[in-house]
Amino acid sequence: MRTFPLTNRASWCHMKMKHSIIIAAVALTCSIGSIAFAASWWIDQKRAPRIALPDAYRLATTALGSATNEFHCTRAEFVGEECAPGSWRFDFYSTNGTPKFVFACPDGSTRVYDNSLPLR
Repeated sequence: MRTFPLTNRASWCHMKMKHSIIIAAVALTCSIGSIAFAASWWIDQKRAPRIALPDAYRLATTALGSATNEFHCTRAEFVGEECAPGSWRFDFYSTNGTPKFVFACPDGSTRVYDNSLPLR
């Protein structure tokens, strides 16, 4: 059995401890991130949306105003938590491919985003 001087053994243990801490931190970050991601997409399917789809679509087209002549709706999705619990998301595209994203909130307010969605 080979023996190492105390300084080499101490630095080796210190290095292993650093690696262990880094691995634990990465694992914890990934775990928390995956839980947060899963929670943000979880929607209770047993409860009806607080605003019906036709009413939400009416809000979205009203928010677009005269641009509704240039855009067509390609997607409607119940997203649950964008501006309030029970929100709807509508994707509108023009013939040249420019998107507008409209979120219809149950309180009657809307949020319109041009070209891209905000990062959370």
